[in-house]
Amino acid sequence: MMKTLALATLLSIAMSAGSARAEELKIGTSADYPPWESVDAAGQIIGFDRSVGDEICKRIRATCVWQNQTFDGLLPGLQIGKFDLVMSGISINAERAERVDFSTAYADAPASVVVALGNAAASAKSAAELVAKLGSAVIGVQTGTTHEQVIRAHFPKADVRAYDRPDQIADDLIAGRIDAGLMERAAWDPLVKAHGAGKLTYAGPLLNSSDFPEFGKGQGIALKKGNSALRSRIDAAIAAMRTEGAIKAASEKWFGYDVSAK
Repeated sequence: MMKTLALATLLSIAMSAGSARAEELKIGTSADYPPWESVDAAGQIIGFDRSVGDEICKRIRATCVWQNQTFDGLLPGLQIGKFDLVMSGISINAERAERVDFSTAYADAPASVVVALGNAAASAKSAAELVAKLGSAVIGVQTGTTHEQVIRAHFPKADVRAYDRPDQIADDLIAGRIDAGLMERAAWDPLVKAHGAGKLTYAGPLLNSSDFPEFGKGQGIALKKGNSALRSRIDAAIAAMRTEGAIKAASEKWFGYDVSAK
């Protein structure tokens, strides 16, 4: 009898382990925001979030399936069950936390305003001076981002233009169709170098939640409301990765500097 019970226990443990290994998680991302995420020549999603996300899935013994989606459709897709997780440089803020749950922050990256060379806002030394110098400027942002929230909340005279992709903001800025753009600094860097060399420049200081609270509390992984068991597993993985320096290493690979949450 004891041997039978022992065998049953072992089978149960094996089945549980097999079930854990077989768990599949659909991760939604907007792969148009390098170095956070982009699509390579082979059509594969790559970037900082992909590296961190794959490591998290490995640690929680889940198989990740990444799905590309426009940014403004990510959280609605999560809410209706299209995704199990959303990982796309999403800033944790109060408005979003009313709709979805968030993991603990894994990154905390600053944002910047970019203008054309010769724009007076380029000399701004503070966030307040940026607001004053841009005045009623036409400002480009990516739809559904905290950057859009910041402009609408703190640049009351601005004409806000919302775009699906960051490269569209840079192109319209170069073409003179908008006066400025706001996005995360690391997303700007390749666009300023590739598209705007000799045409675009950074304006004002690096910006974060101490300047505008809409920027939130760092970047986290979004989950459907109430999925506390999965969130706990992810939080434990993030904590271990932060302690071990794994997120720092991934950020230095993709950004060239440390954006890991402290």
